[in-house]
Amino acid sequence: MIEEKEALLEQYYRLTKAMYEALVQGKTEDFFTLLEKREDYIKSFNKLDTAAGTRLKNEKVENLFQDLLKLEQAIQKELQKTLGKLSQQVRLVQNEKFLTKQYEETLAVSKGVFYDEKK
Repeated sequence: MIEEKEALLEQYYRLTKAMYEALVQGKTEDFFTLLEKREDYIKSFNKLDTAAGTRLKNEKVENLFQDLLKLEQAIQKELQKTLGKLSQQVRLVQNEKFLTKQYEETLAVSKGVFYDEKK
């Protein structure tokens, strides 16, 4: 069982690394797809641990978890950067809308009466 968990954990690590690379490259759709796949691995870990009756671990598993922790921290930093960029883009769009509304020509509206320009 521990060998199965080690294999799953290595695949999980590769998947997490791919998530980080997708995030760095700006491929957010790929990032979220990989995030969903990663959820399946977590469920598999939980099933193995439940079947064993305890949390399966050895030195290799602990080392992989330490590496994953570092990678997760890097992902968090990249997510914060991406969030900052997105919020800045939203602010720019909001400012553009505000400015265009502020300087648009206002049209005179007559209380429901329409005039024909040809006459």
